[in-house]
Formats: sequence, C-alpha cells, structure tokens
Amino acid sequence: MYVDRMDFSAGLAGTHELRDKLLELGRQRKSAGGFLGQTVLRSYAYPNKLTALGRWEDVQSAWNFGDGGTLTSLFGDAAFDLMRFEGYDTPIEVGEISNATFEQFADWTLSTIGKAQAFEESRHELFALQKAHNPGFVAARLYRSAGIPTKYLMHTIFTDKDAARGGGGAPALREFIAAHPAPNYANVSPAIEAYAVINRS
Repeated sequence: MYVDRMDFSAGLAGTHELRDKLLELGRQRKSAGGFLGQTVLRSYAYPNKLTALGRWEDVQSAWNFGDGGTLTSLFGDAAFDLMRFEGYDTPIEVGEISNATFEQFADWTLSTIGKAQAFEESRHELFALQKAHNPGFVAARLYRSAGIPTKYLMHTIFTDKDAARGGGGAPALREFIAAHPAPNYANVSPAIEAYAVINRS
C-alpha cells in the first residue's frame, strides 16, 4: 500500500473551508483507480492544522490522480498553506482501521540506513505488544518514505485520547520501551503529534 500525507495550515481563516475542501478531495478520489480510502485529521497541538492521509494500491495510482488537475482546482487559489506533501510505502500493518477517534503520528529519521531492519523489527514487536496489552489499541502502521530510506512515519490508532494516554502503562510495554530507546535508531527523538479524526472514507 502507498500512502500520501498532506498537511495544511488554515492560518487565521479557521478550518471550516479547508475541511470542506479536504472532504471534497476524498469524494473525488473515490472515482480514481487504485484509491483505497482517506482520513482527515485535526491536530491537537496546532488547531488550524488539518491532515489528509490518502491510501492507494500503489504509487502510480496516486500519481495518476495527482496529475489530473484536481489538487490545483481545489487548492490552487485557496488561502491555505501546504506544509507537507509526502509519499510512503507501508512495510508493516497491524490491526484493521476502524471508526476510532484518535490517531498519533511519530516522525522518525534514522541515523543510518543500517538501522532500518532493526528499527522495523522493533516497531513490529511494539505494535504486537500494544495490541495485546492496550484494550484501546485499534491499529498501527509503519510507513517508510518512498524516496528517503531513513525516514519513517509511525501511525498508531486508538479508540480515543484516553486510551492512547493509558496504553503505555502495561509492564510489558514499559520494559520494551526501556530496552529499545530512541537513540538506538536515531540521533534525534521522534516528533510525536496527536490528532482527532474528522472524517474517514
């Protein structure tokens, strides 16, 4: 599965118009070949930031849609800032995406490409532990940049915000995190950001 991530800032205009445009983007994507679904998220840290996460069968399907002019027609003259537009492959998927209300991103940049295999194996183990020990865990994905092999996005989905906060208390999870600290893989700790789910299609 290929995933594209679009981060927008609505600035002082508020999010209503931006939200409507992202929902329209999801509706138009549904008619595109290879499209699997889209989630629209609102950042808890930056209230005027919305993210659209699109899921595709492959990168070519996403490119074909992107080249069709829809993005320009929806956002070309809008008063929004496109902060990020990135594409990822999906080496690890655990659980099924559902109607959960809370999602969390952790942006990782590994110190060397030689850490990639160990990092991916550790995230797979972490996801399995979360699934086993956190009743509020729904699903998790590890996305790897489609063009930068040391760049990853860890995507975790919980039933709600409280479930995400309480899930790390299980002894097995605490032991795993202590045994696999961030410096094992990266020179800088991951940037973690929490989101509310606005729409899932």
